[in-house]
Amino acid sequence: MIDPDELVQRKAVVAEARSWIGTSYHHRAAVKATWSDGERLTPGGVDCATLLAQVYEAVGLTPPVPIPSYPPDWHMHRKTERYADTVTERAREIDQADALAGDVVMYRFGHSFSHAGILMPPGWPSIVHAFFASRLVQLDHGEGGVLAGHDRRFFTVW
Repeated sequence: MIDPDELVQRKAVVAEARSWIGTSYHHRAAVKATWSDGERLTPGGVDCATLLAQVYEAVGLTPPVPIPSYPPDWHMHRKTERYADTVTERAREIDQADALAGDVVMYRFGHSFSHAGILMPPGWPSIVHAFFASRLVQLDHGEGGVLAGHDRRFFTVW
């Protein structure tokens, strides 16, 4: 049974993550797209790391997360777990079976865990993520397409 306060927080994470859908992918940016009457007024821009930081900060679950400068292809040349280390400072790893909407899934691309998304209802494998290949923040199937077959880790801030 989920604590009622945690349930409210999880719903807030889901709502905030959904509010970023349609924002353009842009390396290291952190600006949500704006909309009016179903039309995008500004494209905004965010990558998967800044999306997570912005969502969890906006709902008050983490303080601002400093994201140091990094090249977009760092994971192809280094085994250093830059991204995963930042996540593990703020969340704890959990089993996939325990992951719920509002939790995080990380994927190994290249030499390290370098991509992540936020689980959406009804839970795994429904995710929201900012993905370079699609050039935007999207609701996606976490086991499909280019995400299929990649090693995964799951984390929670609760």
